[in-house]
Amino acid sequence: MLFEQIRVNGDRNFGYLIGDEASGQAAIVDASYAPERMLEAVQRLGLKVCYVVSTHSHPDHVAGNGYLVERTSAPEVMHESTPHPCTLRVKDNEELKVGNLGLKFLHTPGHIPDHVCVLAANKLLTGDILFVGKIGGTGKHFPASDPRQQWDSLHRLMGLDRSLEVWPGHDYGIRPSSTIGEEIDTNPFLLTKTYEEFLHLKEHWAEYKKAHNIP
Repeated sequence: MLFEQIRVNGDRNFGYLIGDEASGQAAIVDASYAPERMLEAVQRLGLKVCYVVSTHSHPDHVAGNGYLVERTSAPEVMHESTPHPCTLRVKDNEELKVGNLGLKFLHTPGHIPDHVCVLAANKLLTGDILFVGKIGGTGKHFPASDPRQQWDSLHRLMGLDRSLEVWPGHDYGIRPSSTIGEEIDTNPFLLTKTYEEFLHLKEHWAEYKKAHNIP
């Protein structure tokens, strides 16, 4: 598998290129505000884009899709619940093929209802549901968010193989990637034992960060 994490402007956004070397097919995920960088990587590797994917419909994750669709004719892919006018809507646990490589979509609402994580081999693209050492926001700044759904979605991810690599939608952590096991063992939000404790941490995150010297 060919795999590249690419900085795509916005608020430290990450986009991803996933390719199957044998077939020369590729998918682009979360192109954000720098779709031209994604296309440059595609051309450098001699790939053909067959899907333009967004983990969710917030503007900083779909902004570059039109640019890519126009230049590649690839369908725009999102979860079936999205209000965004995409070409191809996928269900929970649905898999799309990129050559011999499977992209599996896990519906993980909470930060926003249409959020999905994308599993490709041993790499899990977590969008804005799970960052390295942190999690995506809910509350007044995210009107459609639901912390209870987020709690449930995070616990779904915690049930995956500990060795899976975590590749988030933003560079908000102490490093650009992690693993499910590392997050289970160290992420303060995943260490909470009850939903009430989880909610309390979310509501007092600023104080917690200051007390524990978290950037």
